[in-house]
Amino acid sequence: MSTISNDLKAQIFAQESTDPFLTLVTFSSTAFIARLVNNSSDIISNGFTFTAFPMKIRTPVDDGQTSKDFTVEMDNVSLDLIAQLRSVTGDIGVKIELILASMPDVIQMSHEDLLVRAISYNSKTISAKIVLDSTLAVQMTSEKYTPSNFPGMFE
Repeated sequence: MSTISNDLKAQIFAQESTDPFLTLVTFSSTAFIARLVNNSSDIISNGFTFTAFPMKIRTPVDDGQTSKDFTVEMDNVSLDLIAQLRSVTGDIGVKIELILASMPDVIQMSHEDLLVRAISYNSKTISAKIVLDSTLAVQMTSEKYTPSNFPGMFE
């Protein structure tokens, strides 16, 4: 699901929101799964516990020229997450879901098939660059489709 629900739109566009929307971020690899929420207390959503963790999502510039990569910035208040991230040698998948605090089991918006491209950290923050694992970004073959190379295509 990639469209914004009417319930979420109502809270986003309201002058004063009575029901905050929360971002659930799931990092997963063969070595670990970390479920985080940008809230002051843990949230249970669809049977999974999301740990309260201070974070921000920095969206990309929409100029039609640059890629749509974005960044998740997390406070490095605990060394547990950085130890897990450093232990991974393969891909780290990312799923981002938006929920309303009053309805934690209803996913208002979801983005899957995301990957961590790079991680940087210091004593205060962990920054993960997130990209869409898009088949449209795969480089195509260098073959030229000409009648001499592919005669069956032009009959």
